[in-house]
Amino acid sequence: MDDDWTAAAVAGGMPRPAAEFALTMFAASRNGEFNVTDPALGAAIGHPAKTVHEVLEAVVRSR
Repeated sequence: MDDDWTAAAVAGGMPRPAAEFALTMFAASRNGEFNVTDPALGAAIGHPAKTVHEVLEAVVRSR
């Protein structure tokens, strides 16, 4: 599956190194590596971080 995605991305014009890098992001997401938000983010921005779901939900509601 990953090899097919990489091949399709390259066939569509994406440079192979970029496709391989993008694939590592997809794999990390599949493995749940982005499911945790470090509390330092909330401290740095002055409020709790929002999830991607919360952000997208707000965008959809605003339209």
